Amino acid sequence: MKVLYQGIAGAYSHLAVLAHQPGARAEGVRDFISIIRGVTSGSADRGLVPISNTIVGAVPGAAEAIESSPDVEILATFDQRITHCLAALPAADLASIRWVESHPVALAQCARWLSGRRLAPHAVEDTAGAARAIAADRDWTRAAICNAEAAERYGLVVLARDIADCPDNYTTFALVGRRVAAAVRAA
Repeated sequence: MKVLYQGIAGAYSHLAVLAHQPGARAEGVRDFISIIRGVTSGSADRGLVPISNTIVGAVPGAAEAIESSPDVEILATFDQRITHCLAALPAADLASIRWVESHPVALAQCARWLSGRRLAPHAVEDTAGAARAIAADRDWTRAAICNAEAAERYGLVVLARDIADCPDNYTTFALVGRRVAAAVRAA
Protein backbone atom coordinates (compact mmCIF):
# COMPACT_ATOMS: atom_id res chain seq x y z
CA MET A 1 0.00 0.00 0.00
CA LYS A 2 1.27 3.46 -0.93
CA VAL A 3 0.45 6.33 1.45
CA LEU A 4 1.13 9.96 0.53
CA TYR A 5 2.01 12.60 3.12
CA GLN A 6 3.04 16.27 2.94
CA GLY A 7 6.75 16.90 3.41
CA ILE A 8 9.93 14.87 3.20
CA ALA A 9 11.32 11.91 5.14
CA GLY A 10 11.46 12.77 8.82
CA ALA A 11 8.44 15.11 8.77
CA TYR A 12 5.83 14.52 11.47
CA SER A 13 3.40 13.23 8.82
CA HIS A 14 6.04 10.75 7.65
CA LEU A 15 6.47 9.47 11.21
CA ALA A 16 2.68 9.20 11.54
CA VAL A 17 2.47 7.04 8.40
CA LEU A 18 5.21 4.75 9.74
CA ALA A 19 3.50 4.46 13.14
CA HIS A 20 -0.09 3.98 11.98
CA GLN A 21 0.26 2.26 8.61
CA PRO A 22 2.93 -0.40 9.24
CA GLY A 23 4.26 -1.94 6.07
CA ALA A 24 2.96 0.90 3.89
CA ARG A 25 5.24 2.61 1.41
CA ALA A 26 5.30 6.25 2.55
CA GLU A 27 5.87 8.90 -0.12
CA GLY A 28 6.21 12.62 0.53
CA VAL A 29 4.61 15.26 -1.68
CA ARG A 30 4.70 19.05 -1.72
CA ASP A 31 1.27 19.97 -0.35
CA PHE A 32 -2.11 18.71 0.83
CA ILE A 33 -3.79 19.06 -2.55
CA SER A 34 -1.11 16.78 -4.06
CA ILE A 35 -2.11 14.12 -1.53
CA ILE A 36 -5.76 14.39 -2.59
CA ARG A 37 -4.89 14.34 -6.31
CA GLY A 38 -2.72 11.26 -5.82
CA VAL A 39 -5.48 9.39 -4.02
CA THR A 40 -8.15 10.52 -6.49
CA SER A 41 -6.07 9.50 -9.51
CA GLY A 42 -5.28 6.11 -8.04
CA SER A 43 -1.51 6.70 -8.00
CA ALA A 44 -1.68 6.19 -4.22
CA ASP A 45 -3.89 3.99 -2.09
CA ARG A 46 -4.19 6.40 0.83
CA GLY A 47 -3.17 9.82 2.02
CA LEU A 48 -2.42 11.17 5.47
CA VAL A 49 -3.37 14.78 6.25
CA PRO A 50 -2.86 16.65 9.55
CA ILE A 51 -6.19 18.33 10.18
CA SER A 52 -5.92 19.96 13.60
CA ASN A 53 -3.60 20.59 16.52
CA THR A 54 -4.30 21.11 20.21
CA ILE A 55 -2.30 24.36 20.29
CA VAL A 56 -3.14 26.11 17.01
CA GLY A 57 -6.46 24.52 16.02
CA ALA A 58 -7.24 23.70 12.40
CA VAL A 59 -4.26 23.15 10.11
CA PRO A 60 -4.58 25.77 7.34
CA GLY A 61 -5.51 24.25 3.98
CA ALA A 62 -6.04 20.69 5.23
CA ALA A 63 -9.84 20.57 5.39
CA GLU A 64 -10.10 22.57 2.16
CA ALA A 65 -7.88 20.04 0.36
CA ILE A 66 -9.94 17.09 1.57
CA GLU A 67 -13.22 18.84 0.70
CA SER A 68 -11.91 19.74 -2.78
CA SER A 69 -12.68 16.27 -4.09
CA PRO A 70 -16.02 14.50 -3.74
CA ASP A 71 -14.18 11.25 -4.57
CA VAL A 72 -12.15 11.27 -1.34
CA GLU A 73 -13.33 10.39 2.13
CA ILE A 74 -11.82 10.23 5.59
CA LEU A 75 -11.33 6.58 6.50
CA ALA A 76 -9.94 7.07 10.00
CA THR A 77 -8.52 9.71 12.33
CA PHE A 78 -5.97 9.43 15.11
CA ASP A 79 -4.02 11.71 17.42
CA GLN A 80 -0.25 11.74 17.59
CA ARG A 81 1.86 13.54 20.17
CA ILE A 82 4.14 16.15 18.65
CA THR A 83 7.46 16.74 20.40
CA HIS A 84 9.36 19.69 18.97
CA CYS A 85 13.10 20.11 19.25
CA LEU A 86 15.38 22.97 18.29
CA ALA A 87 18.05 21.48 16.04
CA ALA A 88 21.16 23.03 14.51
CA LEU A 89 24.51 22.14 13.06
CA PRO A 90 27.03 20.45 15.35
CA ALA A 91 29.05 23.07 17.26
CA ALA A 92 26.21 25.60 17.06
CA ASP A 93 24.70 26.84 20.30
CA LEU A 94 21.75 29.00 21.31
CA ALA A 95 23.95 32.11 21.35
CA SER A 96 24.88 31.66 17.67
CA ILE A 97 21.30 31.13 16.43
CA ARG A 98 19.60 34.16 14.88
CA TRP A 99 16.51 32.66 13.30
CA VAL A 100 14.51 29.45 13.38
CA GLU A 101 12.92 27.76 10.38
CA SER A 102 9.98 25.38 10.31
CA HIS A 103 6.47 24.81 9.02
CA PRO A 104 4.15 27.70 10.00
CA VAL A 105 2.10 25.44 12.30
CA ALA A 106 5.23 24.28 14.17
CA LEU A 107 6.38 27.89 14.53
CA ALA A 108 2.96 28.81 15.96
CA GLN A 109 3.17 25.92 18.43
CA CYS A 110 6.47 27.30 19.75
CA ALA A 111 5.82 31.05 19.45
CA ARG A 112 6.25 31.94 23.14
CA TRP A 113 9.37 29.81 23.46
CA LEU A 114 10.93 31.54 20.44
CA SER A 115 9.89 35.01 21.62
CA GLY A 116 11.41 34.42 25.05
CA ARG A 117 14.77 33.74 23.39
CA ARG A 118 14.46 36.53 20.82
CA LEU A 119 14.69 34.09 17.92
CA ALA A 120 13.09 35.22 14.67
CA PRO A 121 10.76 32.66 13.06
CA HIS A 122 11.01 31.92 9.35
CA ALA A 123 8.26 29.82 7.71
CA VAL A 124 9.19 27.06 5.25
CA GLU A 125 7.24 24.16 3.71
CA ASP A 126 7.89 21.52 6.35
CA THR A 127 9.76 20.69 9.53
CA ALA A 128 12.07 18.05 8.10
CA GLY A 129 12.73 20.23 5.06
CA ALA A 130 13.98 22.95 7.40
CA ALA A 131 16.39 20.48 9.01
CA ARG A 132 17.63 19.27 5.62
CA ALA A 133 18.14 22.83 4.31
CA ILE A 134 20.14 23.90 7.36
CA ALA A 135 22.34 20.81 7.08
CA ALA A 136 22.95 21.46 3.39
CA ASP A 137 23.60 25.21 3.72
CA ARG A 138 25.98 24.83 6.70
CA ASP A 139 24.76 28.06 8.30
CA TRP A 140 25.44 28.14 12.06
CA THR A 141 23.06 31.07 12.59
CA ARG A 142 19.99 29.00 11.65
CA ALA A 143 18.10 26.32 13.54
CA ALA A 144 15.08 24.16 12.76
CA ILE A 145 12.05 23.21 14.76
CA CYS A 146 11.61 19.54 13.98
CA ASN A 147 11.48 16.18 15.69
CA ALA A 148 14.56 14.40 17.04
CA GLU A 149 14.37 11.81 14.23
CA ALA A 150 14.62 14.51 11.54
CA ALA A 151 17.52 16.16 13.37
CA GLU A 152 19.40 12.86 13.43
CA ARG A 153 18.47 11.97 9.84
CA TYR A 154 19.97 15.24 8.54
CA GLY A 155 23.03 15.37 10.81
CA LEU A 156 21.87 18.09 13.19
CA VAL A 157 22.16 18.17 16.97
CA VAL A 158 19.31 18.92 19.35
CA LEU A 159 19.90 22.14 21.30
CA ALA A 160 16.57 22.08 23.18
CA ARG A 161 13.78 19.52 23.59
CA ASP A 162 10.03 19.82 24.21
CA ILE A 163 9.88 23.47 23.15
CA ALA A 164 6.16 23.64 22.32
CA ASP A 165 4.25 26.26 24.30
CA CYS A 166 1.93 23.58 25.67
CA PRO A 167 3.13 20.17 26.90
CA ASP A 168 0.00 18.44 25.56
CA ASN A 169 0.79 19.02 21.91
CA TYR A 170 -1.16 16.58 19.73
CA THR A 171 -2.02 16.63 16.05
CA THR A 172 -5.08 14.88 14.67
CA PHE A 173 -4.35 13.14 11.38
CA ALA A 174 -6.92 11.98 8.83
CA LEU A 175 -6.28 8.90 6.73
CA VAL A 176 -8.04 9.49 3.41
CA GLY A 177 -8.93 7.16 0.56
CA ARG A 178 -11.11 7.04 -2.51
CA ARG A 179 -14.84 6.77 -1.92
CA VAL A 180 -16.14 3.32 -2.77
CA ALA A 181 -18.47 4.73 -5.45
CA ALA A 182 -15.57 6.64 -7.04
CA ALA A 183 -13.38 3.52 -7.07
CA VAL A 184 -16.19 1.47 -8.70
CA ARG A 185 -16.77 4.17 -11.37
CA ALA A 186 -13.04 4.20 -12.20
CA ALA A 187 -12.89 0.41 -12.62
